[in-house]
Amino acid sequence: MTAQITLSIAVRFGINFIHWMVLAHLPVLLRSYGLTDLELATVIGLFSLSSMALMLPMGVFSDYFSPRRTLLFGALLQAWYFMSLPAIKTFWSFLPIVFIGGLGTASLLVVSESLYMKLFCQEKRGRRVAIYQLSTYLGYGLGPLAGGILLQNHSYLLFPMAAAGACLVLILGFFLKDSEPIVFSFKEYGNDILRPTPLLLMACIFVMGTHFGVEQTSFSLFMNQNLGLSSKEIGLVFAGLGLWMAAAVPVIGALHDKKKSVFIFLLSGLAVSGIFQVATAWTTDFSSLLTIRLLHTMGDAVALLELSVLVALLFPSRRLGGNSGLLYAIRTLATFSAAIISGGFNKEWGYGASFLGNGIFVILFALASALFIWSSRKRMQAVGWVK
Repeated sequence: MTAQITLSIAVRFGINFIHWMVLAHLPVLLRSYGLTDLELATVIGLFSLSSMALMLPMGVFSDYFSPRRTLLFGALLQAWYFMSLPAIKTFWSFLPIVFIGGLGTASLLVVSESLYMKLFCQEKRGRRVAIYQLSTYLGYGLGPLAGGILLQNHSYLLFPMAAAGACLVLILGFFLKDSEPIVFSFKEYGNDILRPTPLLLMACIFVMGTHFGVEQTSFSLFMNQNLGLSSKEIGLVFAGLGLWMAAAVPVIGALHDKKKSVFIFLLSGLAVSGIFQVATAWTTDFSSLLTIRLLHTMGDAVALLELSVLVALLFPSRRLGGNSGLLYAIRTLATFSAAIISGGFNKEWGYGASFLGNGIFVILFALASALFIWSSRKRMQAVGWVK
């Protein structure tokens, strides 16, 4: 089991490393190609939308067919996407390529996580989810750093290196353990979801997804245009954030295994994330930005860990593929919507406005959710706040 956990973590790291190596710098690259803010937001949003379109069916498909084969298919699509990007320079030609890239990314993200949850997270959930997320955050941090260094020194290597990384994920994926297929049933999936606690979880995931949409569309541009940071400096910011979250999440996971009020941690994490999302709009240099974003991502790390733990707690392991696919689809719908809205905000009021508006939205949601739960003893019992 230890070898398979290590392999699963390595695959997850590779997926996030190559994904963020390109995505963190894609808005700046698109801007250099002459795309407008609205066109840029549409391209990034379409990437999210195409991911969303396949997340639910790919998750369900992996439940009753083969998660490992589904993951390998996603790696092939992503490798093709990275190899195709260098030849594209116009808005309309980006759209079909980005759509295919979103499909590959959906397959990789949903299936890699649901397979890990199925096989290894039925016990010691907090620690095992934390270890898995550590690899995610390392990929999130080190991928953009590698991308920034490549862009500054050998920009022509960015997409070929990403394609090579996707091929490595494909090779490692061949050695992953598969899970047993199930008999498909819409009714059972519906029974899993249509309960108060999973519905609240879905609302939290939607709100969390909106801030990803803002960041994917606006964060790199905010650093580049408002603060004047270079590609390498942008990569260093992502690296600092990723390493910070990777260091924090094992501690949070150990704390979770001692404290069972998961929704308290989740809503607290969302509130902290929202507060420092607002503060991001007022940063003026590299140091202030890094400080504020470190505080912001501490809230993210708490919220994302608790979201993953809740998925493992609330849904049967044999149907985690389909249910995880639905949750990822909800998150990605929010990411797409927020990306499009951010494009409008950026055009009218500048890149800081997106962070200000989204942060206020997240804070209000966290407060409203806490009040909604506290107003009913039955709801407090449902989320584990009272016995």
